[in-house]
Amino acid sequence: MAVYEVLVARTSEILQRWRVIVEGVATPDLVTTIELVDHMPSYLDAVIAALSPSTDRATEDAARAAGHGEQRLRLGFSLDSVVREYGAMSDAIIDTARAANAPMTFDELHSIFSSTINGIAHAVSEYSFQRDAELHRKHDEHTAFLAHELRSPLASAVTACEMLGEAGTLVATDRKAAALTRSLRRITDLVDHSLNAARASAGLDLTRTSTTLSAIITEARSVVDDAAEFKKIDVAVAVETDAPMVIDVRLVRSALGNLLHNAIKYTHTGGHVALRARVAGAHAEIEVEDGCGGIPPGALEQLFMPFVRRNTTEAGFGLGLAIAKQAIDAHGGTIQVRNFLGKGCMFVVELPLGN
Repeated sequence: MAVYEVLVARTSEILQRWRVIVEGVATPDLVTTIELVDHMPSYLDAVIAALSPSTDRATEDAARAAGHGEQRLRLGFSLDSVVREYGAMSDAIIDTARAANAPMTFDELHSIFSSTINGIAHAVSEYSFQRDAELHRKHDEHTAFLAHELRSPLASAVTACEMLGEAGTLVATDRKAAALTRSLRRITDLVDHSLNAARASAGLDLTRTSTTLSAIITEARSVVDDAAEFKKIDVAVAVETDAPMVIDVRLVRSALGNLLHNAIKYTHTGGHVALRARVAGAHAEIEVEDGCGGIPPGALEQLFMPFVRRNTTEAGFGLGLAIAKQAIDAHGGTIQVRNFLGKGCMFVVELPLGN
């Protein structure tokens, strides 16, 4: 009897041999027999089918193996256990064929080993992807928790500082008072940045509400009033066309606010910043143009990376543009920068209206 026919007739025996090999060696104690065997019968069918010249199951095999890897992560398997499972299946197939006195050709052995290696590759890839995604999610949750817990005591400290100033206990011109106020504001900014970054990168469901393009532009502009007034910068706002939008207002407002804060920060005192918006089909196009003098060649590629600043002499955390990009990406939009050396930069946001 041919190897293919033997394996088709003895699939239950192969699974039993495989189960004996892996139980107690590569299996978490709490995994049931049903969970252990899940995915393997269909994967075994694909391996056996690969021995038939008339059948091509490579794509289905890859999908099964990927699903197996994702399931094994949920069940608490280690990565080496996932690899051992596929090696055990290869051994079980060969042992069953040998027990039936069905000699294997080189091509048949090669087909079994190739299927096993491919199965391991797809399962390990999906296992690693899901594990990394889970670690990233937990990190974002931890960051958001810490940032959220810091907001209340920080708000109390800022309020207390302001009340002391109003009462005359802290003199506005006192250097220590100014340093305290400035430090509290920077810490508050970092906490808010961390919360927004965690929300955007964690892939959480957006809290969408109805607004308009003109309303979100007005809100973003109001966030930078103090900064613009301090540097005597004129912020020219132009909403060419308006339309309803359904977006996460807080995230988008934060993104545009970060773009405007950066524009004001890097524009010379007494300069000009432009904020323009229009509707183009199903998208809103928003432009923030500054007078920073342009960005040196080679620096554009890293501009949206966390902790990268356009000018190392300026104070800040280098998170504004990274958070802005995460917020826009979360909405399915895009953000790009156009560089005008000797003049400035223009950040262009395309944001789906979401209607």
